[in-house]
Amino acid sequence: MNAGDQDAIWLMQGWLFASDDTFWKPPQMKALLHSVPIGKMVVLDLFADVKPIWLQSDHFYGIPYIWCMLHNFGGNLEMYGRLDVVGSGPIEAATSHNSTMVGVGMCMEGIEQNPVVYDLMAEMAFRSGPINMEDWIKTYSTRRYGVKTAGAQIAWRMLRRSIYNCSDGIADHNGDVIVDFPDVDPAGQLLTLTEGPWRKRLEESNTVVRSSLMRRQEFLGRPQHMWYSAEDAARALQYLLASADALCLNKPYRYDVVDLTRQVLSKLANQLYSQVIEGFRMKNVEKVEKASQHLLELLSDMDKLLGASEEFLLGPWLDSAKALASNDDERKLYEWNARTQITMWFDNTLDKPSALHDYSNRMWSGLIRDYYLPRASIYVKYLNEALHKNTSFAFQSWRREWISLTNEWQAASNQYPTTAEGDAVSIAVTLYEKYDNLIIIEQL
Repeated sequence: MNAGDQDAIWLMQGWLFASDDTFWKPPQMKALLHSVPIGKMVVLDLFADVKPIWLQSDHFYGIPYIWCMLHNFGGNLEMYGRLDVVGSGPIEAATSHNSTMVGVGMCMEGIEQNPVVYDLMAEMAFRSGPINMEDWIKTYSTRRYGVKTAGAQIAWRMLRRSIYNCSDGIADHNGDVIVDFPDVDPAGQLLTLTEGPWRKRLEESNTVVRSSLMRRQEFLGRPQHMWYSAEDAARALQYLLASADALCLNKPYRYDVVDLTRQVLSKLANQLYSQVIEGFRMKNVEKVEKASQHLLELLSDMDKLLGASEEFLLGPWLDSAKALASNDDERKLYEWNARTQITMWFDNTLDKPSALHDYSNRMWSGLIRDYYLPRASIYVKYLNEALHKNTSFAFQSWRREWISLTNEWQAASNQYPTTAEGDAVSIAVTLYEKYDNLIIIEQL
């Protein structure tokens, strides 16, 4: 670097210190950081909103660093955030003893979600003291919608205390069954937080968090990250919808209504899936049929809701990729890549899915209808077949059919709408009323 530019500064991600903390202890960190002259390297404390390295390294042992919010993995559309941390963390780092912090940054893997989180984080670059989040959120809806309504204010206060107050130390990556269908044999053992990569997180958690995590054992391919009360989210949606008469023509409001309705319904889908699997293990045909019918119908309704909001359409994603092409071959390649990125990355075989399937999942209209819904339908088909024939679940057959669906969808070139259809707020109200009696209140 110096040979090319004597004034070069090495900007280094600090992700390794968080992702491989069993190796990177103080001696190893110091050896690496001090091998470059101080002032010639700036470290990104990449995951400071969840796992700040500056705290355990005495400000990177004198090396300048930037306090970063990672927040989003894969571009997933999941309502999630740590507003209290974002509103205080950068200030704490900048003003603490021996601080070498030189700035703030955002290092998300995807944007176009959770606008409240990015609104706050951008503001922190101009703050010299921590934010009183209760006061900040009290006026947020008025700033966002341009109109003050009691329903919106209450809704956002509730969201700040629930969805946007993740304090369990687990970084969110949307694993809801709609977009990340569990690749598991339903006849297998109940998966708990004491298995796999979650064991390490469990062992590192404090007593209160550990107790909370242990109560979240579900009939799912992996434990779903549920850090708030489903009842609180549903009530927040009820209050937000109460402002529909005053705000129904307001674009940010319509986006928030669709997003929160999607969030509430996606958690309900997880509960319905759990009922399906529980019914299968009990050999209860009626329970499986009823719960699976509700699940598949919910996916169809979700697609209709998202289709009424231009921010939740698949079409613009595919069209923007194809627009970069200069010929037909490139256009096909770019569309295939765009479809592959949001479904299953291309290291699968005919009967074994990619280990990173659904990593970059999206809850978009069109994608739900033509990919997520058919995938769930295939799984339900094999469940019912096993129950009616009194045989084991055809796990490998399910896998092959799912992978075949994926390959065909990735290679397709059918067009998807780029403009919204329908009244998003009216659809949200209808779905709230339809599914209100199905929402299972489950406290942590």
